[in-house]
Amino acid sequence: MEEIKTAVPPPVARPPHEWELQTLALMVAAGCAALLGMLLLVNDLAVRSYLLTDGVNELSPLVGWILDNGEVISGLYLVLGLAYVAGYVLWRRRTVAMMDSIGESDRHVVWHWSVGAWYVALAASFMVRFANDPAGPGSAGTPGATSVSSSVADVRVDDLATWLAWDAVQIGVRLIGLTFLLIAVWQIRHQVRERVAASGVVFRIRDMASRRSAMPLPPAARPLPPVPQPAGLPAADEDFWRRVAALATGQRADIAVLETIDVLAHRWLLVPDSGDVSAVRAAIAPGAVVTAFPDPPAATETKGFTPRPADAYHGFLQDADSGALRYQSIKPNRLGAFLAQARRARRWALYPADGPGALIAVAPPSP
Repeated sequence: MEEIKTAVPPPVARPPHEWELQTLALMVAAGCAALLGMLLLVNDLAVRSYLLTDGVNELSPLVGWILDNGEVISGLYLVLGLAYVAGYVLWRRRTVAMMDSIGESDRHVVWHWSVGAWYVALAASFMVRFANDPAGPGSAGTPGATSVSSSVADVRVDDLATWLAWDAVQIGVRLIGLTFLLIAVWQIRHQVRERVAASGVVFRIRDMASRRSAMPLPPAARPLPPVPQPAGLPAADEDFWRRVAALATGQRADIAVLETIDVLAHRWLLVPDSGDVSAVRAAIAPGAVVTAFPDPPAATETKGFTPRPADAYHGFLQDADSGALRYQSIKPNRLGAFLAQARRARRWALYPADGPGALIAVAPPSP
């Protein structure tokens, strides 16, 4: 009988949704520009063939449509060209900032040889444009905006055919450059995803593992704490819980309580602003270390936030949709990544691991 596999693979850290959407938008802009470029290239070659054969090679309905809408297509082609160039610059800056937030200093992550090839193709296309007569046919010298009747009246057929040939070369070079750009964005996206996954920095709250730090456990499933217990900590007796309740009622806010079973097992619980600690006390595992922090979690802006210096922090995040509580152990070099997640959370808090002002006790063992 085939063995049933019950193990759930660990979640993989992924880049933020915003970065993925920016990447997709950049690729769509480059793809649309390539599509319009192909239409203009077909137009140039078809019109040139028509002129050189004295109309023997008739213009197809597609070319006729391109000629009728040449100014609109050329305008869109120009706008998209500016969009993908500016978009790449902004996208690369956003990517570098994201890599800095996870402590990744290798700039090769945001580079690929196809980026250099795109730069060369882009420069070559401008050189071809300057080599071609800017006073060529069409309004303001825009490619694809030619009208056969007016062009033949204004310039010689040979000159017009030469202009169209150079214009086709320029568009062809840009299409090659767009191909390199799409390859570059695709490869850099793959490299960035790998580095984010390897770093383990979770930018999306939903990607966090559902574990003891986030999900309540029934009493029978709670693991026993390691021994020996931390020395010098008082017991979580009635007096301790009265002080925890006073924190909540005094501030009229929910108080975050951290349950620590071992080095890796942490779970957040909330004492309501009413000060009722009965549900939290019942959920605490016997022998666990209980830490109540005086500063309540809040939905404050993270911009400009500077935490008190510490070697490590306890991160509190509450999911904006489900309300689930998530724990993160934060090192100083991961603060930027945590604050990026906090901006999308319902409530958040960051507590120094040394716990200044926190109430700390050990839950009594089960009788």
